[in-house]
Amino acid sequence: MANRHLELGVFAPTVGCMPPAAKRSFVLISGAEQRTDITFAYNRRVAEILERAGLEIFFMAQRGGAGFGPSRFWSTSLDSFTTAAALAAVTERLKIISTVHTAFFHPGVVARIGATLDQISNGRWGLNIVSGWAERDFQMLGLPLREHDERYRLSAEFIEVLEKFWTTDWFDYRGQYFTIHQGTCEPKPMQRPRPPFYNAGSSPAGRDLTARYCDWYFTGAVTPEKVRDEIADIRARAAAYGRQIRCLTYIFVLCRDSEAQAREEVAEIFAQADYQGAREIVESISGQTIGTISSALGSGSEDEVLRGAVLGMGSGKLIGTPEQVAEGLRGLQEAGLDGVALTFRHVTEELADFLRNVLPRLEHMGVRQPRA
Repeated sequence: MANRHLELGVFAPTVGCMPPAAKRSFVLISGAEQRTDITFAYNRRVAEILERAGLEIFFMAQRGGAGFGPSRFWSTSLDSFTTAAALAAVTERLKIISTVHTAFFHPGVVARIGATLDQISNGRWGLNIVSGWAERDFQMLGLPLREHDERYRLSAEFIEVLEKFWTTDWFDYRGQYFTIHQGTCEPKPMQRPRPPFYNAGSSPAGRDLTARYCDWYFTGAVTPEKVRDEIADIRARAAAYGRQIRCLTYIFVLCRDSEAQAREEVAEIFAQADYQGAREIVESISGQTIGTISSALGSGSEDEVLRGAVLGMGSGKLIGTPEQVAEGLRGLQEAGLDGVALTFRHVTEELADFLRNVLPRLEHMGVRQPRA
């Protein structure tokens, strides 16, 4: 374990909600106060904190549309390409990951954007591949929401075309969704053979896409046991294609001086929960009613599914003292994770606390090696 190094960073506050649309929020589907701004200036401060501390990951989701529920959860979203360009220019070591919805962009356009971002960042940029899931976002743009597995077939073609733009000159491509005549892109990315791809699809089609094309699997599993199972599955799938995969997740951290303080804060968050918004986003992701989700996923009661969404949408949870949070991260590393993107209620404040109170414990445990 001493030779391992768990990469850390943030699931960045580039998505959320800001006034006047609704009350300020980030990853909590709740009216409880969240002192996190979905603005470039705030994200720059976050990136600079990570850079100074030697953490590695700045992972940006991308959203569109009006958000979910009365709180309009995730109705505000910065563009992850232009944000990446600006942050790459003011950092030197941080890995910066943008997100692309493959149904909304042409791979030839993304090829040139990505090659430029890779140059600006001096080879520190990566791309998260998203096939799309929120039907209202597609409707807003007048685009069809294709059947689930077909969305992944489109994404597979998107990646194939993008890779050719980055590695080949004067190529032709004829697929079901894209046709290219004498494709070329200059400059090519600095990273060879290309910048890394990330994917979070947990369905069989999503995992197969990751195994065939991607470098990082973003697991949504919420316990070390489930993380271990998912990692074993994705790495076996990748091995069948002669490939290797690294794995990361994102975790909502609520770290306080005592367990009692943490429990009291969780109760405050739930007391102001937007359960309608939680229901809308969970059902949009799954394409099923909440009752079917509970049954199909074996994830507990309807109330447990919704509460899990309210408290850090789609994330695992580490709630407790600095010692408990550090032990939780060690357990996730031991389950096979290579990286964790952290989220917090009040990001800059709590990230600073994490660096003071948790990071030294992780280095003492051998979960991370101190920055050289």
